[in-house]
Amino acid sequence: MVPSGKAFDALVAEEQLTDPSFKAEWQRLAPAREFAATLLRYRAEHKLSQRALAQKLGVSQPRVVKLESGDHNPEVDTIINAVRRLGIEFALDIAPANRKPTLVTARAQRNGAIAHNEVSVVAASSV
Repeated sequence: MVPSGKAFDALVAEEQLTDPSFKAEWQRLAPAREFAATLLRYRAEHKLSQRALAQKLGVSQPRVVKLESGDHNPEVDTIINAVRRLGIEFALDIAPANRKPTLVTARAQRNGAIAHNEVSVVAASSV
C-alpha cells in the first residue's frame, strides 16, 4: 500500500536508495517506460482505444497492453513500426555514462539520462 502524501517519484527514489536490484531494473526499463508513455500520449491525443491503436500498428490489442505497460523493452523493429505507422518520432541515445548525451534534443536531456551498466540512456519522443 502506498503511504499517503508521498509522490510516486519520491517512492521510486526511496526504493532505489535501499534496493540496488530495484534500481538496476528501473534503469534498465527506462526506454520501455518512455515508449509506453509515448504510445499512451498518442492514444490520448487521438482519442483511440487500445483496439484502435492496435489496428493502426498492425498488432493485437494484447500486444498494445504489453507495450503500454512499460515492463519490457521494445525491440527496435517494434519502435520502427510504430514510428512509421503513427508518424511519430522516437529517439534513443545510448552513450558512455561519463559523457553527456549529444544526439538528442535539449528537452530530452532535461528529462534526464538514466545510467545503466556504465552507459547513459536517454529516450524521447515527439508526442
